[in-house]
Amino acid sequence: MIIGFIENKHFWETKFGQAGIVTCITLLVTFITDNYGKIRFHFITKWLHGKKDIRISIAYLYRIKSGNSYLLVKSRTRNYYQPVGGCYKTLPGSEQKFEDLGVKPDRKFETEKGIAKNDLRVYVKGKYVIDFLKWFDSKKDREISPWREFCEELIDTSILPWKQFRFIDYKFKDQVRSPIITMDNGGKGMFIFDIFDLVVNDEQKPILEKLQEQTASEYIWATDELIQSLGHDIGTKQYHYEISPHTKYAQNLKWSKENK
Repeated sequence: MIIGFIENKHFWETKFGQAGIVTCITLLVTFITDNYGKIRFHFITKWLHGKKDIRISIAYLYRIKSGNSYLLVKSRTRNYYQPVGGCYKTLPGSEQKFEDLGVKPDRKFETEKGIAKNDLRVYVKGKYVIDFLKWFDSKKDREISPWREFCEELIDTSILPWKQFRFIDYKFKDQVRSPIITMDNGGKGMFIFDIFDLVVNDEQKPILEKLQEQTASEYIWATDELIQSLGHDIGTKQYHYEISPHTKYAQNLKWSKENK
């Protein structure tokens, strides 16, 4: 496109003048630069993987800090610790949109209660990925509050008391999106995490401080250094705990290819 523009330089100079050409080229280059990521993502999903199933998982995670440490809970399905949180769920009314886009739920993911239902852990054809993400961003017919997992993982388990934490404040910090990646099974996938910081009040703060003094298999407190190494203590050169890679994504507000 730019090459053709240059080859017809005389025409454009006659029509707009040399200053106009410079302005047009600058605007074009700026547009491409500013939208490179969107253009590339459009090409990858619509064309490169248009007919392939892309597994998309969309979740929210909490960063819960007390002192210089962060609260992590034991995964209910894997042998590692991770931030409080989980997949968003769909609500009644999403069925038509999912049918239009050919969205299929991932029925392979199990919890201690059986197959996870209504989770935003789904398969979408590449050509419909952008439309699916637009639906998610619209917040229509889906869970929008991160309260449910906070309650299930901290209140229902009695890690935190109901009375003092029945109402919580939190701040949205950022959204972390992976590119389309190749998963362990050879398929394509994409992970999206909304990151929230818990905002504690004067009544809640001493409860978290006291919790730091206790030990339990259901949770740990990890420093930023320990999270960055995913549980590997640089001093002793041993693993104190296994920490999930997405804990690091939440901590840094950035997806990274390297997990170690």
